[in-house]
Amino acid sequence: MAKIAYYQDTIAAIATPFGEGAVGIVRLSGPEAVAITRKVFIAKNKKPISCMRSFSLRYGWVVNRRQKTEDRGQEIENMQQETGHIIDEVIVSLMRAPKSYTREDVVEINSHGGARALSSILELVLGNGARVAQPGEFTKRAFLNGRLDLTQAEAVLDIIQAKSELALKVGMSQLSGEVSRYISELRAKILAMLADMEAEIDFSEEGVSSNSGQDFKTGISGVARELTTLLEKSFQGKVIREGLKVVIYGKPNVGKSSLLNAILKKERAIVTPIAGTTRDTVEEFINIKGLAVQLIDTAGILEHRDDIEKEALNRTQKALQASDLVIFVLDGSSPVTGEDRILANQVRLKKTVVVINKCDQARRIDLAGLKGLIPETIVEVSALENRNIAQLEELIYRSVFDSRSNFDEGVVISNARHIEALKRSRQHLETSLDTLEKGLSLEFISLDVKKALDAIGELTGEVFNEDILNVIFSKFCIGK
Repeated sequence: MAKIAYYQDTIAAIATPFGEGAVGIVRLSGPEAVAITRKVFIAKNKKPISCMRSFSLRYGWVVNRRQKTEDRGQEIENMQQETGHIIDEVIVSLMRAPKSYTREDVVEINSHGGARALSSILELVLGNGARVAQPGEFTKRAFLNGRLDLTQAEAVLDIIQAKSELALKVGMSQLSGEVSRYISELRAKILAMLADMEAEIDFSEEGVSSNSGQDFKTGISGVARELTTLLEKSFQGKVIREGLKVVIYGKPNVGKSSLLNAILKKERAIVTPIAGTTRDTVEEFINIKGLAVQLIDTAGILEHRDDIEKEALNRTQKALQASDLVIFVLDGSSPVTGEDRILANQVRLKKTVVVINKCDQARRIDLAGLKGLIPETIVEVSALENRNIAQLEELIYRSVFDSRSNFDEGVVISNARHIEALKRSRQHLETSLDTLEKGLSLEFISLDVKKALDAIGELTGEVFNEDILNVIFSKFCIGK
């Protein structure tokens, strides 16, 4: 279903990354896309682009015409004699409305991938009537013209930015409309309940009643439970989309940097026998079973002695606050210290995996001193000899996916905006249930049900405003 009428202007942008490459693309979309391209493109077969069939390609040249001419079939040899006319040798593809990405006429000029060639072609089409596309405007037009709903439009960006195989799978699932279909079914249930409520209100004076309070309670409770199930899986979705933030934490000289290097299988962090070598956070990404994991090695200091250590301590605390998982490292060759207990207490409310490092040496640690401060999830490793690193990686993965199964490719909510909208919808439904329990009038109950309906409509774009769209599409690159 179209959201608004088609745009009246034509946009253009470079749709490939900046830099050198084999092929680059300048994309146009809008009612004048074909006409503008006709002004700058001459085909090898000397036929105008307006004669092209949709979903076809044509080989030729982009030409900067110095003199107006109606002869689209002029000889290329003649133009070559006029210095500066031929900009590049290209292939033009045409997708006519409404069967295109934006549901408008779309032309893509495939040129050589040099920055100068692409910029020259873009400047030429802009000079012939197009305007520069805003960030994400092609996808925004696809949404506003009914080609995609809002969850699918956002999935385009998720696919582009996917850091792992799992993130790509979730993005493709969302782009296919799996999330949209499920959310639409929930919205239909809420809409049906609201319609029944409003009918009950409208005909109350005539003594006609089609539903009891228990019927409404059952219906509202059912949808609220489904929203809860989606939200319970949203942590997995968010982590898959953004990556799992894992902080390596512990006192100085327990082997945090050595552990980072062992997991990464490369010498990323500086390792010395001197305590406090790491004075800044060191961040790296690794892929564990298709899950993007951001590992953050931190300074193991409790109190700063200078401004550098003060900043290091601040960065460590910020990393802890933003973390999804903490790897708390202890030195297995030394007894538990008061410093260990203080650090353990700082992270006891975070999801934590305890690593007892240096298991290649004689064990002297006694965990009794940390009772109540650390979880039961413990693994003994030797970062120096790479012992049990695979077991640690498994525990990192299982912090997101429980031991019963791997990633479930069903409906997964991964976008923070979607999560917030679902939470608001569930809250309004719970409020309506509370109002129902108090025996208040259906008018009051229906108000919250309507708010729940609107909140869930924001997710797919059934309900939207321009400010929300501007925020969403500003995150896109200009050519998408």
